[in-house]
Amino acid sequence: MPGKPFLPYRRLLDHPPPADPFALRVTRSGIENPRGEFVLYWAQSARRLGRNLALEHAIRTANEARLPVLVYESIRPDYPGANDRIHTFVLEGVRDNAAEAERRGVRYAFFLPRTRDEARGTLRRLAARARLVVTDEYPTFVVQSHTASFLTGSPVAVDLVDGNGILPMRFFEKEQYSAKFLRDRAHRAFPDWWVFPKEESATPFGGELDFEEYDGSDPTGAARACDIDHSLISAPLHGGRRAALDRLSSFIGSGLIGYAEGRNKFPKHVSGLSPFLHFGFIGIHEIAEAVLRSEAPAEDIDSFLEEAIIRRELSFNLCFFRPDHDSLSVLPDWAKKTIDAHRRDRRKPEFSYEQMEAAQTYDEVWNLSQRQLLACGTMHGYLRMLWGKKIIEWSATPEEAHSTMVSLHERYALDGRDPNTHAGVLWCFGKHDRPWFPERPIFGTLRYMSSDSTVRKVRLGEIERIVTECEATARSRAES
Repeated sequence: MPGKPFLPYRRLLDHPPPADPFALRVTRSGIENPRGEFVLYWAQSARRLGRNLALEHAIRTANEARLPVLVYESIRPDYPGANDRIHTFVLEGVRDNAAEAERRGVRYAFFLPRTRDEARGTLRRLAARARLVVTDEYPTFVVQSHTASFLTGSPVAVDLVDGNGILPMRFFEKEQYSAKFLRDRAHRAFPDWWVFPKEESATPFGGELDFEEYDGSDPTGAARACDIDHSLISAPLHGGRRAALDRLSSFIGSGLIGYAEGRNKFPKHVSGLSPFLHFGFIGIHEIAEAVLRSEAPAEDIDSFLEEAIIRRELSFNLCFFRPDHDSLSVLPDWAKKTIDAHRRDRRKPEFSYEQMEAAQTYDEVWNLSQRQLLACGTMHGYLRMLWGKKIIEWSATPEEAHSTMVSLHERYALDGRDPNTHAGVLWCFGKHDRPWFPERPIFGTLRYMSSDSTVRKVRLGEIERIVTECEATARSRAES
């Protein structure tokens, strides 16, 4: 593989560089309220209270001002595609966060608005009582739009904290056009930037709040009480901090060894961490640390961290520097040209969105990948690439194919709505890739993938068993 070794960074875990862990990560706007009662941390994309850069910044700032800390978390019912699957996965993390808050010495309050009207105004009322607000900086989906909306007319200073990667998103200064360019710069920088702040204790806020706090009980029932789409039931995967740490431990114990050779072949070598990373139940720093401290062979450590760090930071780099990351306008010129040259090529067959959504195509390999998305809320990494390529082949236009991929991810995938989603979808159209020959109908010089080759590479029988179990669980939940 084209990556570089990560094992040299193992020494940084016990001897981190003498650097400011918040350099290039904190962006302030507005003026502090000198009469504020507390420092407010509004948890959006990092839904955890352990190993959280934004929370550490909030605690440090509060301690310097001799103020308590209040952690506010919520999930609105009006985000695009709001449904029971996403709501339940988030709500399953509330009890873990409440327990961690008690250990950290912070006040934790989760607000669960049932309707859009009920959601309005709560955050701004809290902010008006705060010295300042600290929140997560995240470059996609509603986190980005909610933050921008709040910044407009915020009654108090707001610190945006970028805790997304080993390197701050601003480190690169501009879009990096391939993994190679980002990888080379990242590895030169890691020895000076691989640092995480020491955990500090805080003083909890003891005052009254003007909303009903959700205590984490019955997440499924709580989601059903909200004005959201109830046609899509929750996936078998359980959300929350504890489940994320358990998944990491399980992967290191049984999936990391052999990862380099088996990640595209065997389901057991899939880490399964992407949903937990997306919702911030776990962070990349602690994943990388656990992997580096493992006894896995160097080739497996390097292969996994190439995906978890380099490829992931390339995705965040794309979304941070390209506001149009949800469209085909970000493609390289060669990809745009070949797509346009083959725009009028005949699609045969051509499937509708509804047919693809229901996994009703002639291709049983593709159907299996879509069934996994529908029932499990995730998809095997190699199958996801084939899944996207076939949607291009079966859609009337490239734009329709792109829209279908994004829409299906946002509705069904627990790791959708993420920079990795946008970069992965765009990779199917040539982003972060190169021209491939010979030229083909529809694809031109875009990389082509076939179901026949996938059958030879991936243990589909093992994936079929996983999907069947997810479907059985779904039927059981629907009947109850």
